[in-house]
Amino acid sequence: MNRYFSLVLFLAFTILKPTYSQDEIEKALKTINQSSLQAELTFLSSDWFEGREACTRGAYMAADYLASLYQSSKLAPFNEHSYFQDVPLLIASQPIEATISMQNELLSKTYSFPTHFRAERITESFNVDSEIIWGGFGINDDNFKEINLKNSKGKILIRLSGLPQTTENSQLKELLDSKNTQQWHQVKSDVLKKSGVVAVFEYDLSNPYLKESFENTEILEAPTEKELNKRSSGIYKKNLFLPDDKKNSPYYYKVSKALLSDLIPNFDQFIEKYLSDIQNLKTTAQLKTNYNSIELNAKANVSLKKCRNVIAVIEGSEKPDEIIVVGAHYDHLGSYDGYIWNGADDNGSGAIGTVAIARAFMETGIQPKRTVIFCNWTAEERGLLGSRFFVNTFKDIHKVIYYHNYDMIGRSYNYEQADSAVTLLYTKSWPQAEELCKTYNDKYQLGLKINYSAWDNPTSGSDNAPFAKKGIPIMWFHTGGHESYHMPSDHVDRIDWQKFEAIVKTSFLSLWNLANE
Repeated sequence: MNRYFSLVLFLAFTILKPTYSQDEIEKALKTINQSSLQAELTFLSSDWFEGREACTRGAYMAADYLASLYQSSKLAPFNEHSYFQDVPLLIASQPIEATISMQNELLSKTYSFPTHFRAERITESFNVDSEIIWGGFGINDDNFKEINLKNSKGKILIRLSGLPQTTENSQLKELLDSKNTQQWHQVKSDVLKKSGVVAVFEYDLSNPYLKESFENTEILEAPTEKELNKRSSGIYKKNLFLPDDKKNSPYYYKVSKALLSDLIPNFDQFIEKYLSDIQNLKTTAQLKTNYNSIELNAKANVSLKKCRNVIAVIEGSEKPDEIIVVGAHYDHLGSYDGYIWNGADDNGSGAIGTVAIARAFMETGIQPKRTVIFCNWTAEERGLLGSRFFVNTFKDIHKVIYYHNYDMIGRSYNYEQADSAVTLLYTKSWPQAEELCKTYNDKYQLGLKINYSAWDNPTSGSDNAPFAKKGIPIMWFHTGGHESYHMPSDHVDRIDWQKFEAIVKTSFLSLWNLANE
């Protein structure tokens, strides 16, 4: 009799358990709703937080707010008694002084910052005396090599910004069409690292006189008279970096046409001929200079400050040593010249989306089998510094099996016309990311038009990069660029709430599966 009763109980539990779990999933999904998302994002992207620039008062307040949301949902803190991970950062502001001196047998000339060049990434004082080489746009491919890597180490490289314009049916157009823009910029970055050059003179054909870089805003009568662009925030006058970062990149100057015209004879004709020749993949330009000696000097302006990642944890019940990390940066571009860069989409949306997933996990009342860590990163806008610090210092990073990233998940391209479009970028060798999101988007009729983009090596773009470099599979939802990207107009009234909710729900369902499969 007892054995029969036990068998009945076992069968009943086996049959009812999935139904019970599904009920809890439905209960959790109800916590992800437009009302709560709108309330929290509206507050996080309000003027109270002063644009959430890393290491500022606004960022500290934002971190406090996000920590309070995790605490109210009863998640455990990452540290024993704190939701904060301190991130020490060095801040390099505009250099105290910087010069470029050029000499030949007859004369010498010195250019001073900031009139004829913009000094970036000046994280240490230095003196460099070296030879100049020409690098075109800095692209090296099997059939097109602009930089001679055998003759570049220790030199000063002149490089053109961006990618070249192409003519119809040219060999260059065929080559550039073989990769997307982001992939070509990654090529440029990789080639620069391999070159071993000591410094870069970057020249922008579309901004030869550095007008955007050195606009004199002090004479303006009111902030509304300033012509804004995506680099108007004063955050771009600073460079943040981790104290343990080894210097592995060249000194970087953005130079004016006046300087290069003095350096290179017949500069306009030189550029015109080069741009013509590369249409046929010819890179035979011979650089001649008016000066045989180039010396760079800079006196850095560096201070040490502290930022905070916000991190909460749900420990796994059966496989606690298998870890899933869900993350999104919460910092933005701060407050300057009477403007506040509120960053509702970038990346208030991702920060609140991460909190909403954590809350939904807790609402199930079921402890997931795997450990899940929820992170809001600092200083993403300054080089993925918060996520890089976590990856470099987390003693159990080898236990992380997936990373899910959010960066800008709240917009439609035209904020006045909802489009349901979103891109899921993921590690190509991990097709489960696409399979799960497709399944749950369809099953729950969430209505997302998902563009699936598989990357062989997703080591650029956002906070996914530090994890991908460790070989950890990633997936990243992103609704794309828009007119308010890095502009003060990135306000909460332009958020597509229906899409935002659908993305977070799809993510929660996929992550719940991964945490319990």
